[in-house]
Amino acid sequence: MNLHQKLLTGILLILTGIMIGMISMIYYYGTSDSQANRNVNVTEISRSITSIGSDVLVRKDRSSLSVVAMEVTPAVVYIETTAAFQRDRNPDNEDDSLYDRFFQRRQGTSIGSGVLISTDGYILTNNHVIAGAESGSITVGLNDKRTFPASVVGADPNTDLAVLKIEGDNLPSIVIGNSDELSVGDWVIAIGNPFRLRSTVTAGIVSALGRNVDIINEQLRIESFIQTDAAINRGNSGGALINEQGDLVGINTAIATENGAYQGYGFAIPVNMAYKIAKDIIEFGEVQRAYLGVSILAIAQQRARELGMDQIKGVEIINLVRNGTAAKAGLKVSDVIVSVNGIDVNEANELQEKIALHRPGEEVTLKIWRSGRYFDLSMVLAGLDNDQIRTWLSR
Repeated sequence: MNLHQKLLTGILLILTGIMIGMISMIYYYGTSDSQANRNVNVTEISRSITSIGSDVLVRKDRSSLSVVAMEVTPAVVYIETTAAFQRDRNPDNEDDSLYDRFFQRRQGTSIGSGVLISTDGYILTNNHVIAGAESGSITVGLNDKRTFPASVVGADPNTDLAVLKIEGDNLPSIVIGNSDELSVGDWVIAIGNPFRLRSTVTAGIVSALGRNVDIINEQLRIESFIQTDAAINRGNSGGALINEQGDLVGINTAIATENGAYQGYGFAIPVNMAYKIAKDIIEFGEVQRAYLGVSILAIAQQRARELGMDQIKGVEIINLVRNGTAAKAGLKVSDVIVSVNGIDVNEANELQEKIALHRPGEEVTLKIWRSGRYFDLSMVLAGLDNDQIRTWLSR
């Protein structure tokens, strides 16, 4: 065998060895992969067979919450306010005029939400959303991207409510509901503008009613909030809380949080209170609020036993305005008020809310427990202009 034949034979042997090795590797790894695949869980991701942008994506079988949100969202507005922050003068500064010019007044922008309650432009919102606003510095944005300058009609710090006005006709407006019909567990929807994210819709349930959380920093504050777990964040203030029918049942006001963001506890002012305040402000420019002229405490178990009550309910009168309306009507210390116009009151703030729904001069019927029996007592309410009440409240 010559040299050429030897080289050719060597090359063929090498190629044959390579082919055998490749076949062996394919067989080995193929078998190993098959064995491994039998032990792997595969997650399937489902995708819509309808392409993005197709008209088929507009479903006709929308849920009731979806329909309600779509109908109500145009009545919820975005509010942006420019407010001036005052700094104290520095009397020791020789360049005080320069200090005033550049540092005395600083401006800041705040955002919030509001609800159109009439087609001619009245808006219900929180007082803290527009507090300190400079003249001409409030701008209202509608869901359809139109913007309007807004003026302040009036405000009530005691309930943290305010009314704004924009000039327009045939504006979208909301239907006012009845917050007294709410029950714990009812579905509700919150609509507002958290973190400048306009027209945001969240849903949850009513978690509790009649909450007093001491967030309004006013001596005559009235707090009887609806608590909800619908997500509410900064910017939602003044927005709408609606029921499944799309009726306004509350004005979203605050959150209970340790980090400034949603943690499952949101609070809204009941619409019955908010609507009454709005009507007063629109008609009179200020709130027409009635007072009983009493100091009260919720009844506890031991006190109910001492008073001989058959149930632990109502609020006890512990003090009366001398010669005030309640005293003149015949109420006495240790009387227990259990209802107002047939609606039970079991906390001090609940009684305050029910009385605050009335104007001075209006009559209410109270159910009273005294000396082992219940009886009804009708009385005409007085306003804060009553000298005795004013003096008593200022103590």
